[in-house]
Amino acid sequence: MTDDKARRRRGRIQFILLAVLFLGPLAVAWIMYFDPGGWRPEGAVNHGVLVDPPVPLPNVRIAEKGPDGSDGDLRGRWTMLYLDGGQCSDRCMQALDLSARTRLALGRRMARIQRVYIAEGPDIVTELPASQADLMIAGASTRDLSELVAALPEDLPRDGSEILLVDPLGNLMMRFPVENDDPKGMLEDIKKLLRLSRIG
Repeated sequence: MTDDKARRRRGRIQFILLAVLFLGPLAVAWIMYFDPGGWRPEGAVNHGVLVDPPVPLPNVRIAEKGPDGSDGDLRGRWTMLYLDGGQCSDRCMQALDLSARTRLALGRRMARIQRVYIAEGPDIVTELPASQADLMIAGASTRDLSELVAALPEDLPRDGSEILLVDPLGNLMMRFPVENDDPKGMLEDIKKLLRLSRIG
């Protein structure tokens, strides 16, 4: 009888030890991941600034036709949107080059992304390098585009310091500072979104 009790006690202890061995790491990982001030794995980090909640933008026509023959609407594809005064300074060229390199690096998926440059000032740049051939350029003075600009968040910098990412439904999703000049980081974020998205 005493031997049976001892065996049962040993069995319970072994069961508890096995449970701790298998469930303990899961519990620790859960606490570390979901604790607001806790650790996050590298894969959970965004390189751009997430717009939370996303900001819905009106569906406007940027141009009659896109450079690739597609319609010139904002919605329907992912959009890298850039705004500045229109003369396209050095920072503007840096931003356009960054977005062009990022789109090109997407390979066969780059058809899901369009690039749009909206000039808010009276002057609109007309001559750009051949590397910008896929870029849609428009002035913000038209009624549709002025509505689009007005719908952007008030705290959004208007000095050409950010590239904006808009989803195919017209929601402003992310902001990428131009000064980072990090095509790899932007590329990783966009690849992740394209992989998760079934639209656009």
